[in-house]
Amino acid sequence: MFTVLRNTWALFFGFGIISLAHGLQGTLIGVRSIIEGFSFISAGLVVAGYYVGYLSGSIIIPVFLKRVGHIRVFAALASLASIAILLHSIFLDPYSWFLIRIFTGISLSGIFIIMESWLNDKSTNQTRGQLLSVYMIITFVFVGLGQLLLNISDPAKVDLFILVSILLSFALLPILLSNTEQPNTSDTKSFSLSEFYAISPLGFVGALSVGLAHSAVFGYGAVYATAKGLSILEVSIFMVIITSFGALSQWPIGYLSDKMDRRLILIGVTFAASGLCILIVVSSYISLTLFFILTALYSCMSLPMYSLAIAHTNDFLEQNEIVAASSAFAKLLGVGSILGPLFVSGIMSITGPNGYHVYLLLVHGLLGLFGLYRMTKRAIPTDSESQYVPLPRNITPAGMELNPITEPIEEE
Repeated sequence: MFTVLRNTWALFFGFGIISLAHGLQGTLIGVRSIIEGFSFISAGLVVAGYYVGYLSGSIIIPVFLKRVGHIRVFAALASLASIAILLHSIFLDPYSWFLIRIFTGISLSGIFIIMESWLNDKSTNQTRGQLLSVYMIITFVFVGLGQLLLNISDPAKVDLFILVSILLSFALLPILLSNTEQPNTSDTKSFSLSEFYAISPLGFVGALSVGLAHSAVFGYGAVYATAKGLSILEVSIFMVIITSFGALSQWPIGYLSDKMDRRLILIGVTFAASGLCILIVVSSYISLTLFFILTALYSCMSLPMYSLAIAHTNDFLEQNEIVAASSAFAKLLGVGSILGPLFVSGIMSITGPNGYHVYLLLVHGLLGLFGLYRMTKRAIPTDSESQYVPLPRNITPAGMELNPITEPIEEE
């Protein structure tokens, strides 16, 4: 492990700083949108803008990587993200913020692709699992720490926007000043969406559902918490609880899913998350402590859905198809992530802040019902060698190659 970290410290250090900025800016944008008087629909549009950019970047950025290389594209994207966050403090209207968030989404999507490509290039069959574990730990830890940075200044001021810009610019230094060689760029094959559905209907619907749920949880969570009247400190605690407890629950849930029918675990956690949404609404009127405890339990059930859906899909794939299938999975996740903030904001505009959990209840409940339906149509595979692997939520198809169970895609 020491050798692995010694060879990749610059990549992980830069990625940690980017994750710190990413965690802060997501919560900051949500809180500031309420401070500026944006409607729920307008705030949802702003959040959706990020995911529009994220999906677009995953398609566009590989083209630029082939033309000018990883280092130049990385520097350009980090600079663009640094500029974009400052524009939020100049143009204080939701339509401008929607466009700015698209640029942020493109930038961060490209940065994640580049980081994961670099890690793939540095990895071997013996170290891929270790690198993936470090990558996931850094993602959750630094995103959580970034949300706590919300408390060092007033979100109504420009200070925190400047801090995000500084962090994104600083993240350039370890990468550009190290002697890390840029990796070779190869084409990533993918299944069509119809082929993907034929392979795993539950994986298809699961990818959409995870996008619908998690984009609301992470992208709109700060908007909800602020609308409920939580203080800045309580908003940051709310978001840290979601991030940290969702990460901690991945291993025990993953262990169970490898020991029994994975669909039962997926159905069980999504129905549990759906039921907890009702309890969270009730607890918000009783006790803040109880509200946070139930939110932690919800996170424990909801966040592993991403890795569960991927693991279930992998049950029906050959090892050399996993990376290709993850590209189709990522597209569906992106579509769901774009629609999620728009749907939840529409429900909240009708029912008030509690519509946030009404929306999540519906998404989780419908996925659970579809899972029960699929269990009547398909038996569990008896020859599957797939395993549950905890994955960071922002991992791209390039990062899936770090999964130890994958095999390189053969060139035609």
